[in-house]
Amino acid sequence: MPALPEELVKTERLAPIAGKPSGELVSIDKGVLAEIAERLAQAAGAIERGNNRAGGVRKLWTCVDAITRIGVAPAGCETAPR
Repeated sequence: MPALPEELVKTERLAPIAGKPSGELVSIDKGVLAEIAERLAQAAGAIERGNNRAGGVRKLWTCVDAITRIGVAPAGCETAPR
C-alpha cells in the first residue's frame, strides 16, 4: 500500500495562549466578547477533531499495510462491525 503523504496525517499541537498584559485597557461589548470566546473554543475543538482524524487515518493505514503484508490484523487493529 502506498504511504499517505505526511501532510495528510500530521498532528499539530499549538502553544498555549500566554499573552502578557500591555496595561492598555479597551472596552468591548459583553456580547461581542462572548461570541469571540465561543468562536475561539469552536476553532480549538475543530483543530483537535482534525488531529484525531489524522491519527485515526494513520492507524488505519498502518493496519491495512500489516494485513496486506502478513494476512492478519495485528493486535490493536479493530475489525469493522459486520
